[in-house]
Amino acid sequence: MTERFEVKPDPRLATSPADYAKPLEFGLKIRDKVTETHNAIIQIRDVRKQVDDLLKRIAGQPGFKVINDAATTLKKNLAAVEESLYQTKNQSSQDPLNYPIRLNNKLAALAGVVSSADAAPTDQSYAVYDKLVVQIDAQLAKLAQIMKTDVRWHLINW
Repeated sequence: MTERFEVKPDPRLATSPADYAKPLEFGLKIRDKVTETHNAIIQIRDVRKQVDDLLKRIAGQPGFKVINDAATTLKKNLAAVEESLYQTKNQSSQDPLNYPIRLNNKLAALAGVVSSADAAPTDQSYAVYDKLVVQIDAQLAKLAQIMKTDVRWHLINW
């Protein structure tokens, strides 16, 4: 059985159809940046795991110390980017009280603010988004540089 119906706006609000579309558009934009951020975190963890696996395989081999030292530096650089994007210390529900949220969580929280209103996003929401994206993009650029120089160099020279 099917039933046709029409979704009508709240009659108490003077929100235009275009204003109703803006939170969706902005929410999708936020979602895409959060996804990009999370993909970077996944990439960092994947590289770190590959480095750890390599170190396990070559333990005790000649040249291990040189590779281990380079891997330690690489993992430290990757951790710095990851910790800017994502709070790695949260283990329990109480930990956010002790450790501040990071860029990915701030952006995700903005999505909640934008989607909670029956109106176009505020100028402040756009300003917060722009500020967070600049910070996230700076970290993504650092990651790209690490992947281009450090990871690539180490792969060639190991």
